[in-house]
Amino acid sequence: MTPTTLAPNLSTVPARALLAVDGWGAPEDAPFAAAVRALFAVRAALGARDDVALEGTYAQDGDALRFDLGAPHGWHWSLAVPAPDGRTADAVTTAAARFGAPVVLRAQPEQRVAQLVHRGPYDDEQPSLDALYAFVAEQGLRPAGPHTEVYLTDPGTTAPAELRTVLRVPVWTG
Repeated sequence: MTPTTLAPNLSTVPARALLAVDGWGAPEDAPFAAAVRALFAVRAALGARDDVALEGTYAQDGDALRFDLGAPHGWHWSLAVPAPDGRTADAVTTAAARFGAPVVLRAQPEQRVAQLVHRGPYDDEQPSLDALYAFVAEQGLRPAGPHTEVYLTDPGTTAPAELRTVLRVPVWTG
């Protein structure tokens, strides 16, 4: 099945608190999997029981506006999940220490974004990313930072052709 790209749109992501882990390398590498486990373990330790989507923000070799699907070992990533309401940085640090995890509490300001939904394998995202960045240019906007992927489906239980991922890039005019 060919990946499906749903039409891009402009949206606003509200300000929010995130639990985050920064790292580098491919998703198949051990640090990536450890970061995912740590985020959900810390979130649960803080009392959150609801299911939330994992988000990953990606840049290439230190360049925030570059991303090469074919060179994942050069990816710099920040993985995140929404923080439970009212949690403090101290509470996050204490919970993270129980798991030996570098999880931090990060405030994300409101963002204006261009986004679309990609359906299909992660390896086939390039046409969707190209469509997203073309939409940004057509709107007279510019990327304001690296792109984020919001994973709507679980790759452990979903066939690759059925994976759904929101691809999002912060934008500004000018």
